[in-house]
Amino acid sequence: MIKIGWVVFSSRVLSVLGFLPVSTAIGHHSANVYFEIDTIIEVQGVISDVRWRNPHISFALTSREPNREEVIWLVESNSVSTLRQIGFTPEDLEIGALVTVAGWPAKQESNRMSGNHVLFPDGRELILRGSGVRYFSEGRDNRLTIADLEARDVGNVSDMGLFRIWSTIGGPGQDRLWANSYPLTDAAITAQAAWDPIADNPAIRCEPKGIPSIVDPPYPMELVDQGDVILIRQEEFDTVRTVYMNPDTAPSDPEPSILGHSVGYWDGDTLVVQSTLVSWPYFDNRGIPQSLQARHVERFTVSENGRRLNYTLETTDPLTFTEPVKLDRFWLWRPGNEIEPYNCTPL
Repeated sequence: MIKIGWVVFSSRVLSVLGFLPVSTAIGHHSANVYFEIDTIIEVQGVISDVRWRNPHISFALTSREPNREEVIWLVESNSVSTLRQIGFTPEDLEIGALVTVAGWPAKQESNRMSGNHVLFPDGRELILRGSGVRYFSEGRDNRLTIADLEARDVGNVSDMGLFRIWSTIGGPGQDRLWANSYPLTDAAITAQAAWDPIADNPAIRCEPKGIPSIVDPPYPMELVDQGDVILIRQEEFDTVRTVYMNPDTAPSDPEPSILGHSVGYWDGDTLVVQSTLVSWPYFDNRGIPQSLQARHVERFTVSENGRRLNYTLETTDPLTFTEPVKLDRFWLWRPGNEIEPYNCTPL
């Protein structure tokens, strides 16, 4: 452990040069593309500005070098939606508070980091990102688990049904959609190997995601019943999917699009959505390709107690997979959930 002034590095030293405005916060992108996720640094300073907005909150931390020169660090963390669901508010990051922040340093920029843990002088620790395990031994774990959230008293919600806002909880125990490996064709293996996580990643340019990538964001989702159609509103990229429930009013000759053409029907209390004509070129966020021959079948089912929205996805794509791929995840319902504007800022 090397300590330089108020900055501590666990494995390497970053140069501390210049000023980085807090307004340069980036959009929702893969952390390992921009940050050294195997390196933890600690920066101590005074919170001088807070931007509580999607796709990530950010705050400025005014630190000092050994020569007493002030240095401004840009600290980026989780989304407003995720932090709200685990109980944090803008008041938790009070301007003028002296804090120590632990997180990942940026790969290419000085004075920028991912803030995962914030320690206050009284020992209180905010765990903003990660597994939920506290970093500072003298701190207190404020991060709630999925079990904690489901144990909260929200009254009887068993009859509320499907049509409401559902939230992804970015905390310990969250069941995410993607698998570690897939039954890929030789062509898909070659295509993924050629994928560049920076040059080929549309999210870096704030380009909206398509199906199925848009189904697994760390942001809320709302289902809205409009009779002949059901709308699936995603906070990420302000996305709105249309599911046609009446064949008589569905487009007769739909064109390919990144969200495809979706038709739905009810299987008991389960909403089944079948999507084709998806022009989005990726199956996931790791460069696995997808072709226009892909067919996605989604199933949305509310749990018996009304607190979970269980989800399954079965994808068939003969150009990408040697057999159908089946994935699943869930959302939770929390009172007071909202869909916030996304406002992505490209690099």
